[in-house]
Amino acid sequence: MAQTFFHAQHLTMQFGGLIAVHNFSLKIDPLEIVGLIGPNGAGKTTVFNMITGNLTPTSGKIIWQDRDITALPPYEITRLGIARTFQNIRLFGNLSVLDNVMVSYHHRLESSFWHAILGAKKYRREENRIREESMKLLQMVGLDHLAKEPASSLPYGQQRKLEIARALATNPKLLLLDEPAAGMNPQETLDLARFVRNLRDSLGLTLLIIEHDMKFVMGLCERIVVLVYGHTIAEGKPEDIQHHPEVIKAYLGEKKHARH
Repeated sequence: MAQTFFHAQHLTMQFGGLIAVHNFSLKIDPLEIVGLIGPNGAGKTTVFNMITGNLTPTSGKIIWQDRDITALPPYEITRLGIARTFQNIRLFGNLSVLDNVMVSYHHRLESSFWHAILGAKKYRREENRIREESMKLLQMVGLDHLAKEPASSLPYGQQRKLEIARALATNPKLLLLDEPAAGMNPQETLDLARFVRNLRDSLGLTLLIIEHDMKFVMGLCERIVVLVYGHTIAEGKPEDIQHHPEVIKAYLGEKKHARH
């Protein structure tokens, strides 16, 4: 029997009397790029929070590589190979660009606290390795020339790429991007789409992406899931979604907003 790569099964998230997500299911195969779209308040980020352990579903299961990870804490889920970025960028603004990436290697350290305090050779070797690997990631996202700059000094688009680099430092197999194109101009968005596709092809990543920019989603994602008020109303290929009458009515608006 083939291994289940990722399967969210009938997830429901209830906060008191409010049902934020109801009976959400999604199966993702390796190397897919899947889009999760819907209007504000549809439950998209709640889905991300359930997948990454920031929220425990009221009901349902999350199966990751044949393992039930529903009740695991975020750090365990990260160690198992699922990483994410956030809608609101969460960088350490006062740290350098390089240090922001190096911090994400912390969970992969083999040296102990005392190795670090005593400056042991093992710790120094690991620190040098992490610095080299972090620089390779910065080179991949085009930020290596800014390694010594404070993260807060980067323009918005570069901060987004730094956050992605930091997520990649955890060595994920599934990467969740929460509105990566938010605040970008059309050229930056186009460059980002190429960059994300290259990540999939070069690193063998699988991606689940929340995004409001329909041109970005339709041009990048191979399959799209549409949430409205916590319910899945459509799922399919981009060309099917952009002409789906319920999607047009509930989210996309007039047909002129769809890509031709």
